[in-house]
Amino acid sequence: MTTGIEWQECHACNGHYKPDDMVTNRAGELLCEDCRIYCERCEEYDYSDNARHIEGIGMYCEVCADNYTYWCECCENTYSDNHSSYEVADIGVYWCEDCCQNNANWCGNCEQYNQNECEGCEGGARINNYSYKPDPIFHGDNINGLYFGLELEMEISNDRQELNRAIDYVANNLERDWIYLKQDSSIGIVDNKQVVEGFELVSHPASFNYWSEHSQRLWDTLDGLRTRHRARAWNAKSNCGIHIHISRAGFKSGAHTHRFLSLVYKNAKHMKRFAGRDCDKYASFTDCWKFNEDNIPYMSFADKVSRDRYGVSRTERMSAVNTINEHTIELRFFRGTTQPKGVLATIELAHAMVEYTRDLTLSDVKLGMLEWEWFADYIQVNNGLYPNAYDRLPKLSKVDINRPELINA
Repeated sequence: MTTGIEWQECHACNGHYKPDDMVTNRAGELLCEDCRIYCERCEEYDYSDNARHIEGIGMYCEVCADNYTYWCECCENTYSDNHSSYEVADIGVYWCEDCCQNNANWCGNCEQYNQNECEGCEGGARINNYSYKPDPIFHGDNINGLYFGLELEMEISNDRQELNRAIDYVANNLERDWIYLKQDSSIGIVDNKQVVEGFELVSHPASFNYWSEHSQRLWDTLDGLRTRHRARAWNAKSNCGIHIHISRAGFKSGAHTHRFLSLVYKNAKHMKRFAGRDCDKYASFTDCWKFNEDNIPYMSFADKVSRDRYGVSRTERMSAVNTINEHTIELRFFRGTTQPKGVLATIELAHAMVEYTRDLTLSDVKLGMLEWEWFADYIQVNNGLYPNAYDRLPKLSKVDINRPELINA
């Protein structure tokens, strides 16, 4: 041991260290760097044994960890008591706020979270967590296997009682094998602050004929949500949208899918006008554009239609057309609305795009039939099949994306 230095012994490991490397804990014991932690709560040094890492904060000593934290059994992390937690009633434990929102089910009747569906409310209203994905129940028949699913985001109120009444209203009017509700963290968020609450209304997949002929109860419910419970989507404070899922099985081939994507992206200006919004954050139309060696932009769908050897898509979810999902292609660019005619117009447009591109040939594409004028003419010729989309067409030339109220949703 080098002379001239007054070595000090660590109380925990009995090793000898320079004085500058040692600290004293609240009990007056010397501890080396390896045997100590600094507690972010009591602001004292203590033994590293039995100390715990607190999510989002740092290390707590054993005493502070035992008395001022809680353990979330869902994500298996320890949180400070200042971090919100909620009881998951059916299993009798507390989960952190994020786990409750993403992995538990909120029951509007008894106003509590459950890990599973609430069994104490005799089938009462519920909001499922964001990740809830039941096995699909298909409604209606289609010879091509073409089905459409709806996701409609809407705001209700910053009044929890009003939100619960809206949840009850949906549950009392619509069967759960057709429509269910989900949480969505983006609803009501403006400038990173929760300004109002709401939910996402989600459908099981249905054929186009089913949407057109057998959905009156849904349209009546939307009217009731808007008139009775102040639901809003088109003029919401946050950026509420409509997402339409189209079954991949309904496409004739990979070439058909490519023509469909080309129709959407080549006509981005018109699609945005029809949709009533330009929202690059949630529905980008620029994700398929590349630049060649001469810095000239060109359209490439390679990342949108292919997957790597592990089956992972290389495109982005927040695209105008999300192609990440295994069984569906998702249109994300529509502005939300609680007007039945507006919702039907989006479903009609989706169906028209699939059927219009189904049998186009290479010669048709070279002729320019993927241009908007050709497609709009197809809707006009088939206006009896697409009455709501047809009604919207004449308004598009007057629409300013920066002032979307000019189009009546």
